[in-house]
Amino acid sequence: MDAHRSPEHHTPVRVLPHIKKLDDALGDFLVQITCKCGARRIAEPEALARLCGSSATLQAVGLRMRCSRCARKAAETVAVANSRPQGVPKKPR
Repeated sequence: MDAHRSPEHHTPVRVLPHIKKLDDALGDFLVQITCKCGARRIAEPEALARLCGSSATLQAVGLRMRCSRCARKAAETVAVANSRPQGVPKKPR
């Protein structure tokens, strides 16, 4: 039955590999937290900094986050770019 399920459709995100800590790039990014079970969350670095400290690495944040689906504490975290709202041009005139 699982073979007939449609894959989850997530908005494509641009990963920012140069960001390693929550206080990098002045916090102008989002953090994507993905569990091994497939659960995925997007969080703001300011919210995670209140929990883990502003100088915490993304890897340390992933070890502290508990999955809401399977209750594991080992998640993969990556920094992703903020998306522009629809209708906003790339280069405003």
